[in-house]
Amino acid sequence: MSTWNPRAASVVAVLLLFLAGCTGAPGGVTLAAASGPVQDITVAAIPASDLAGLYVAQDQGLFARQGLHVTITKIPSSQAVIAAQLSGHVDISAGSYVPYIAAQAAGARFRILAEASTLQPDSRALVVGANSGITSLADLVGKKIGVNGTNSIGTLLISALLEENGISPGKVKFVTDNAGFPAMPGQLERGEWQAAFLAEPYVTIAGEQDGEQILADFDQGATVSFPIDGYVATQGWARQHPKAAAAFVRAIEQGQAIAASDPTAARTAIGKADQLSPEVTGVMILPDYPVGPVDEERIQREAAVMLQFGTLGRRYAAEIDQGTLVRSMTGPAPAR
Repeated sequence: MSTWNPRAASVVAVLLLFLAGCTGAPGGVTLAAASGPVQDITVAAIPASDLAGLYVAQDQGLFARQGLHVTITKIPSSQAVIAAQLSGHVDISAGSYVPYIAAQAAGARFRILAEASTLQPDSRALVVGANSGITSLADLVGKKIGVNGTNSIGTLLISALLEENGISPGKVKFVTDNAGFPAMPGQLERGEWQAAFLAEPYVTIAGEQDGEQILADFDQGATVSFPIDGYVATQGWARQHPKAAAAFVRAIEQGQAIAASDPTAARTAIGKADQLSPEVTGVMILPDYPVGPVDEERIQREAAVMLQFGTLGRRYAAEIDQGTLVRSMTGPAPAR
């Protein structure tokens, strides 16, 4: 796993102000090639079961069959890699759409190449310690909730859940863990926060290692079957390297299809990528793995919920209501 080294990114100063915490770049990342066909691709990925399609494609040689050499660098959240992408240090990110939609609204230009996952029951959950005494969402008022990224899918899902249960998100305090999901069950057990937003397999790990419990599942209300993660590149990179982008999408679509139809292959690939035991991968909950072209309506739904629950300001309402913001991220696709 690569180390994570903070670095300045002056070319995205405005976006960094808009997206608090987006200041990191992964150490050891190969620079994107300046011109010509790209065979080496760096993918910055969160550790989560949502990216089984990526890990299957790597594990089964699907990228290699497309003439690509893919290096996967682990990151705590997709928000943490935006600056590195905009400055040319990362080719593709694999993680939450939320910070990319926010960055697009703020003036950046990204393209969603492929979808990675949508919610299934308990694939992402709000978790509390075994002895926390917290038994309802109302008990969270005044408490700290750990998330893997500021202004992230975690803060969005938690905000939607609280609002729908009559609790203002402003009554809880979100605390970002810069180490991401792998460190968060331990932090919760040590009492750094009173609840944590976790993805599988870390929901399972939290339960098995420390007896931590699911307080609420996010696959409900406004966020049932919600789009979670995808594969995103800058529009500049996709235009400059259309053949590499198209080859990557072909391999990912094959990986997604395998992950969707063969849970054992998905579990095996996730376990290998994240060094997990069979005891964890054998029982963890898998999300849905969409196959085929990016579904604009599905991504539009996420943008609408971001607006509804305040992750995006009302000044973006027209772009979201008209669908132009999401459309600017989903097409036209690179030539195949």
